Amino acid sequence: MNAALMIPLFCLMCLAILTLPFVPAYAEWRSPADCSPLPISRQYSNEIDHFARRFRSDALADIATHGPTSEQFEYVNNSIENMDWLSSSRPLIGLRAINSAQSIRCNRSLYASSGVDCGRDSSFAALLVCGDIALGPYSEILEWAHADGSVKLDTACVALRRLSSNVAIDLATQCCFERVSAPIIRFGQPCDEIKPDFIGCFPGDLGALPESSRRAATLHVVKGDCTLPPGHIYKGSLVVTGRLTIGNNTTLIGDIKAREGIIVGSAARIIGSLVCEDRIYLLDHVEVAGPIISETDIVIGAGTIIGRPDAPTTISAENIIAKSGARSHGTLWARNVGVVWAP
Repeated sequence: MNAALMIPLFCLMCLAILTLPFVPAYAEWRSPADCSPLPISRQYSNEIDHFARRFRSDALADIATHGPTSEQFEYVNNSIENMDWLSSSRPLIGLRAINSAQSIRCNRSLYASSGVDCGRDSSFAALLVCGDIALGPYSEILEWAHADGSVKLDTACVALRRLSSNVAIDLATQCCFERVSAPIIRFGQPCDEIKPDFIGCFPGDLGALPESSRRAATLHVVKGDCTLPPGHIYKGSLVVTGRLTIGNNTTLIGDIKAREGIIVGSAARIIGSLVCEDRIYLLDHVEVAGPIISETDIVIGAGTIIGRPDAPTTISAENIIAKSGARSHGTLWARNVGVVWAP
C-alpha cells in the first residue's frame, strides 16, 4: 500500500474508534427510548418521606380515576376482620379507618385515608396513613411507614428502614428502629423533669483547662483527656484529642468534638453540637441542641431532651440506645440498630 495513504487511513481508523462510544448517546438523543426516572433504592434515598410522597401520588390518582375497578391497586373491603390480607397481589387502598383488635399481616403497601389501629403481632410491608397509626405489641413495619397524624408503637415493635410522622412518634420500651423522623419523638414512659437551680453557676474558662491551646477566637483544643468540672458555664467551642467528661449541671455554649468518647453528666446543657469518633454517653436529664454524631454508639439517658420543637436536629450513629423517658425533635438515624431501653 502506498505510504502516503497509510497516514490518512490510520487517522480515519482512530477517529472511528473514538467516535464509537458516542453513538449510543447520539441515538438516544435523537430518538429517546428511556424517559422514565431511574429507580431509587429505599435504603439510600436522603428524604425520609420520599417513598411516601410517591405512593400517595399514585394512590390518589388511582382513587380519582379508577376506584374499586382499578387494575393497579386492590381496595380494602368492608369486612376488615375477615379480609385475607396475605392473598393480595397488588398495593392496597383503604377508604375508611382500619381498626381491628386482631393482628393484621399485610405483605403489600397499604394506603389508608383514615387511621390504622390494630392488635399485637401485626405486620406491614409499607404503610401510608392520612390519620394516626397505632400498632399493638410485637408488631413490625418491614419497609417504611408515614402518618400525617401521630404514630404509636407498643412494646417490642420493630420499625425497619424509615418511620416518619407530621405530628409525633411514641416508641414504647424494647422497640427497635433504624431511621425515625418527627417534630417530637418520645421514648418509653415520660419521666419527671429536673431543673436544678445551680446549673452553670460558676463561670469557666476553656483556656484555663490543662493542655488547652487557643486556635481561634472561640475555639480551644485540648491534647489528651479533658474534664469540665460540675456546675460551671463555658462559652466557646472545644476539640479534645482524648476523652471528654462534662460534669453534672455544667453548661457549654458552643460545639464539641472529641476523639475517644464523650460523657455528659446529669442535668448538663450543651448549646451546640456533639461529634465523636467513639461512644457518646448522655446521662439523665441532659439537654443538647444538636446535632449529635458518633461513629459508634450513642446512649441517651432518661429525661434527656435533644433539639427543640422550633429547632429540630439530627442524631446519627451505628447504634442508638434511648432510655425510657428521653425525647428528641427531628431525625434519628441508627445505621445498624436503635432500641428503646427501660433502665
